[in-house]
Amino acid sequence: MDLVLLRCGKSLLLLSPGCSACWWILLLALSLPIFTQALDKSSVTTILFVLGFALALHSIVNGLLLRRPGNKEVISEKVSILIPARNEGRNIAQCLETVLAQQNLADFQVIVLDDASTDETNQIVKKLASGHANLTLLYGQELPEGWTGKNFACWQLANAASDSQYLVFIDADVRLQPAAVVRSINALKKYRWKFISPYPRQIAKSLSEWLIQPLLQWSWITTLPLRIAERSLRPQLTAANGQFFIFDTNAYFSAGGHKSIREEVLDDIHLARQMKRSGYHGNVIDGSTIAQCRMYQSWSELREGYSKSLWSAFGSFSGALLVIIFLVSLYIFPIFIAALGWQWGIFLLLAALISRLMAAIRSQSSITSALLHPIAIALLCYLVLRSWWLKRKNRLEWKSRAL
Repeated sequence: MDLVLLRCGKSLLLLSPGCSACWWILLLALSLPIFTQALDKSSVTTILFVLGFALALHSIVNGLLLRRPGNKEVISEKVSILIPARNEGRNIAQCLETVLAQQNLADFQVIVLDDASTDETNQIVKKLASGHANLTLLYGQELPEGWTGKNFACWQLANAASDSQYLVFIDADVRLQPAAVVRSINALKKYRWKFISPYPRQIAKSLSEWLIQPLLQWSWITTLPLRIAERSLRPQLTAANGQFFIFDTNAYFSAGGHKSIREEVLDDIHLARQMKRSGYHGNVIDGSTIAQCRMYQSWSELREGYSKSLWSAFGSFSGALLVIIFLVSLYIFPIFIAALGWQWGIFLLLAALISRLMAAIRSQSSITSALLHPIAIALLCYLVLRSWWLKRKNRLEWKSRAL
């Protein structure tokens, strides 16, 4: 998984020509009069100031408009919950306990695909399957050339469940509330979408997680006009999280499914874009009350996890540098300006804090971590550069597989 701020278009969504210019012009116009007297005469500082408050205003609007899960009305159609698993021995049992406890699904099956695990993953699943008739364990085929491991695992799972009305992909480190799936599918039905991505609450326990993980929701809450995105078929206007991703089965296969994005490291955002290219509407919703996920459990895991994919979040290395310059200018540079007593630096820091607080409230992440936003941004910039360095050195890998 990945950061939407870093995925949209070839760099920032904000800078993509396909991203609803009228929406941003309106926000900039609303922000321009704010604290005008405090601005420096420099055009650069004016642009930064207006942009910072436009993003803060946008995060407030998005926070208020973010869709929530639907009701608990029973789903009568067949539902398949699909879990790709490679060396998930520490996660799979707890994940399956919450999956098998799903409520108000009249006909559902759970399929786990063991993707050449070298730990006890398959033994754990087999033991649980002996007591649950609707739980099936599959063994993955050998990875073909030109595929990433997760994309091929998900494609095999989808084909094994092609007789279902809905395909529910979840990662093994996700924990679901009992009504998570039914409420998500009912939201998909309510809005007449063909895919939906309920964004789980991101659990952060170590310092590095505490700094970086809140940036996930903050990135798209701050930059993506959600209500416009759900009505638009422009691929640039897309946010998604592969941790918990639901599709109408016919639409999924019509769009090509994971086969259509077989080489992509950022499978979630590219698959959502492919769905839109194929004419299907969908969007991200607030899933913090129905699902949670702890992606990484240490600094080394987090570093390797983001390093494997951040390079592909940009169209090019120059695009990555553009994003870094933007982030540093808007969220780190103002610290030094504020230290010199310039008011606009203080106002920019305030704008950043506003956007982080709104994201924290809606995603149930740490509010206090918002106070260290500049440090989090600096760490993110390091991860972006490291990802590109590993890419250039051809040293990218994940779970003992070269990328």
